Formats: sequence, C-alpha cells, structure tokens
Amino acid sequence: MAALGYIEILDAKGNVTERVRIDSLPVHIGRAYSNHVVVDDPYVCPAHLTIEQNEQGDLIARDLESVNGLYASGRSDRVATLALRSGTQFRIGHTSLRFRSVEHPLAPTLVDRGVKESHFASPHVAAFIVVAVLLLLCLESYLGIVERVTFAKVVSEPLTSFSMLLVWAGLWALASRIVVSHFYYSQHAMIACGAIVGFSALNVSSEWVEFLFPFIPALWIVGLLGTGLILAALVYGHLGFASPMRRRSRLWAALSVSAAIIGVSVLSDYAGRSKFSNVMEFNGVVKPLDAAWVPSTSVDRFMETSQKLKSDLDALAQKAKASQP
Repeated sequence: MAALGYIEILDAKGNVTERVRIDSLPVHIGRAYSNHVVVDDPYVCPAHLTIEQNEQGDLIARDLESVNGLYASGRSDRVATLALRSGTQFRIGHTSLRFRSVEHPLAPTLVDRGVKESHFASPHVAAFIVVAVLLLLCLESYLGIVERVTFAKVVSEPLTSFSMLLVWAGLWALASRIVVSHFYYSQHAMIACGAIVGFSALNVSSEWVEFLFPFIPALWIVGLLGTGLILAALVYGHLGFASPMRRRSRLWAALSVSAAIIGVSVLSDYAGRSKFSNVMEFNGVVKPLDAAWVPSTSVDRFMETSQKLKSDLDALAQKAKASQP
C-alpha cells in the first residue's frame, strides 16, 4: 500500500529527528507503545492525539482530551482540532511534530564536491593561481620600494605573506577533513588567494581615489565597508568547503565574523587616535601622474595671484610699521 504521508518529530531547532510512515487512517500518537507514533515526552499523554479524516475528507488532528492539549505552531491557545496540510506543524507537550504528504516538494539536491569537482579544484589550476598571486605580491613590493632595489627586499615581505596564506589554507583544510572528511586544500588556497587579490586591488584603488579626490575619505570607507565585504566573502567561501551549513547559515556566519572583526578594528583605531602623537599621519602614497591629469594653474594666473599676495603683504607690513611708536 502506498504511503499517505509521514509524521516528522522535530528537535528544538526544527530539524527532523524521526520520520514515521502513515499507511492508513486513523493514526494514534502518544506516549504508550500501542500508538502508531510513540513520542518519548513526559508531558505527552499515553493516548494524546489522533489523525483522521473529517466528513469532508480533509485530514485533521484531534486532541483526545489530553492533559496538556494540542497547539498549532507558534500559537499559545489550545485547540481541540487542527486541519492538517502538507507542512503543517503542531505541538503536543514539549514535542513539535509536522505532517508531510508524499507529494511534498523537495529542495534541489546539493552537489557533493567530493563526487563532482569543478576545473578550479584541479591542483594544477590551484598551483598556477598561487604562483600568480606570489608574483603579484612581489610586484607590489617592488613598486613600493623607494630605496635601492635588491632581490631580498623584493621577495622578503611577499614570502612572509605567502607562507601565512599556505598556513591559513592548511588550517581550513584540516577543519574540512575533520568535519566533511575531505581536505579541499586547493580550494581553500584559491579562496585565500582571491581574498589577497581583492585586498590589494581595493587598497590601490582607494589610494588613487583619495589622491584624485582628497575630499572623499576613500581609505576609511574602504577599510570599513570594502574590507568587511571581502572578509565576509572569505569566510563564506571557506565554510562552503569546511562545513555542511546551508547557504543562508553560511552567509549569516560570515557577516557576523566580518562585523565582529571590523568592529574590533574600528574601536582599536578610535582608541589609538585618542592618544597624543607628534608623528604626522599620511593616508596614502603620492601617486606619479601624467601632467595632463594633475590640476594645474597657468603661469599668468600664478603671477597675478603672486602679485596680489605680495601687495597684501606689503600693505600689512606698512600698517605694522606705521603703528610702531
């Protein structure tokens, strides 16, 4: 006989702990072993509830005059009967249950990355991307050197950052091995490389914006918003391979971690600014620009302004001299 549906017993988070197949009606639910669905809950009566059809042929849950009653999901008022449709959730005692018909639609099947991997999971592609990021870091280090260029100065800082990247990817790979039984080292390394490229591009673009438009606090905005978004994307990507969490849960977890890190950084920066220091602050590095991009003043305009300034200074000097006794 084909099943009519299932009664699902849920935990406190709404996850299914047990499914009981319904082949015929009525269905008796309670704590006694004579029921079709046995609920291990001291607040449930031995014969607590029955599921049957009414005169119109609809499924209903009917309370059997139990001690603690029948409640619809999210409601605090006790009911004698409750209409059941596929997905209807209800509570008896301290136990939540849900009815599901056999035709209930299912969520799309998740892709097992251990079975079907993308081309980006290839170790060769990962190695190419990692080497490209290392070269990018070396180029950034080279362009930032204002002293005599040596090979050691060019590669020392990038190698340190690169080593930290490999360790970071290794820690996430170890977490993946523990939680989902796969290392996914290549994937974690590429995610970290993507974050480094994002941080570099964000830093360079914000410095250019603040240099061209000094009235826009680009570095502060980028530090608060852009860095937060990249951190959230980094954590979201790692959790995709290191945990069985659903997308929405991963998104909330990534945003929470990013907000916490940015919040601590902002508080630390605010506390540091409150301390007195005689060291001048420079928001960015002066950029070499083509003359056509630099705001300029004509020679005539400059001389006219200089003459006017000289006249004003002479007038002030004469006024000060005349006021002396």
